[in-house]
Amino acid sequence: MITKKTPRYRSIADDLINAIVGKQYSLGDSLPAEAELCTQFQSSRHTIREALRILEESGLISRRQGSGSEVVAHTPPVRFRQTVDRIEDLLQYGNQSRLRFLSAAEVPVNAVIAKRLGCAPGTPCVLLRGLRCERNEQGQEGQPFALTHIYFPPQPARRRDKLLQAKTALPAMLSLVDASTLGRIEQTFTAVAMNAATAKPLQAKSGAPALRSDRAYFDRKGGITVFAISWHRADLFRYSTVLRHESAG
Repeated sequence: MITKKTPRYRSIADDLINAIVGKQYSLGDSLPAEAELCTQFQSSRHTIREALRILEESGLISRRQGSGSEVVAHTPPVRFRQTVDRIEDLLQYGNQSRLRFLSAAEVPVNAVIAKRLGCAPGTPCVLLRGLRCERNEQGQEGQPFALTHIYFPPQPARRRDKLLQAKTALPAMLSLVDASTLGRIEQTFTAVAMNAATAKPLQAKSGAPALRSDRAYFDRKGGITVFAISWHRADLFRYSTVLRHESAG
């Protein structure tokens, strides 16, 4: 059995939570400044900010730009949290299946896609198309269960060229959605009926039900790196989460 290593920001957050719950800080006290916490925990400013974000979402501190972090409670409120709440967990979905490359092209994006990519309508952007397929224990490809359209905002010339070539497109894409460089992923799900263009590559009938996911990947500075739309066959795909009851402890 492989045990997942606890992320550094989570460990730091747990240490700070224990300190607050143990009343090492009184209500109204300020936590050490980010620079001091970086030194104390020998971690980067980004890691410290992620840890403080957890404390803020737990209701233990209030953060204001220029004013630091103020302790507002000694006991976090009871809440529900998805156990699949880390980028690494979400990207595991990709490791358990195979993305079969279909095509790459530079296309002028419509207003909807342009808004997601942060560019003007009509801007030429790289679009990759692929099929997500099952992967068995031997690593062999099975039946396709999702069609994916992957859009990229305007890229430097060298990366653009890699994305447009069949042999280098997928490695170039994977470098942009690597967990070590991502800051967050936003996703929404919608129940839809597939049209003919969507249904054909999935070996389904037009009008068949599907689960559409819109997923935006952002780097650690908040800039979007990839926007992907996927249509999943309803009869072959299920997305599930586990909710855990969480309280002080």
